[in-house]
Amino acid sequence: MSEKNPPLLWVLDFIAPAFQVLGQKMTLSGDILIASRQLWSLLHEDTVRSALIGPGVAKGRVSIKENPVDIEFLVGVVVFDPTEMRPGEPIPLINILNPEVVDPLEQSTPEQVQRIARTLAVKKGTVSDSERLVTLRVKGALPRTLVVEQTIVPQNISFVSGLKKTRFLLGGQKHALYTPFREGLERNRFSDPARIWSFRIDKKKFEPFDSSLFKDWVIVEMQAEPDAAPVETSAAIDDEYTSILDYIVANREYFIL
Repeated sequence: MSEKNPPLLWVLDFIAPAFQVLGQKMTLSGDILIASRQLWSLLHEDTVRSALIGPGVAKGRVSIKENPVDIEFLVGVVVFDPTEMRPGEPIPLINILNPEVVDPLEQSTPEQVQRIARTLAVKKGTVSDSERLVTLRVKGALPRTLVVEQTIVPQNISFVSGLKKTRFLLGGQKHALYTPFREGLERNRFSDPARIWSFRIDKKKFEPFDSSLFKDWVIVEMQAEPDAAPVETSAAIDDEYTSILDYIVANREYFIL
């Protein structure tokens, strides 16, 4: 993967009625954290799906016999039906309209701004100043005037870097979601195919992370050149996942906080 196109961290919330969990259909709701370079489009005949490819975590909650039960899966791809996030839908299954997307490698940009500095000064004698506040006159002495002096001072500022945004978002607000993601990276769990799942929100179930399940699909963004040989989708998903995982490990100081 080119360093010019590093993965982004996507944080999304979802709600999925009739989701298949533990052999039953129930409502699953929660959050997703996934590292993906972009939102991909998958095509099979006249069926279109959207996908985020990369190591991630899906963390949700279901109610079993009126008791809340937490569900947690390490995922390698999140697939959903883009028509189910339209504003007109009564329950959008996934909130891709307003995701939180963070680039940990984003650098702060220094910029010079001008600020107005106001100070109070005491001046003696006759002072004609539109900003004067009060004049004290003492017998046998020069009058003293309290005035406001205003100056324009240049100042350098820096915007918050992507790394600081990541620490603020994931280390604080989304700490419960980020912890399994970080532990999965630190303990090399994302390299074990037996631990990784496909989060099929379109099918309302988790499937094994088996790229051959997508062998009849086409990744639209990889078919930009009409004369180029078609990209084999199964291999492309595996390559994309592996390259993102390798990149995160190589840049662990930005992603493993």
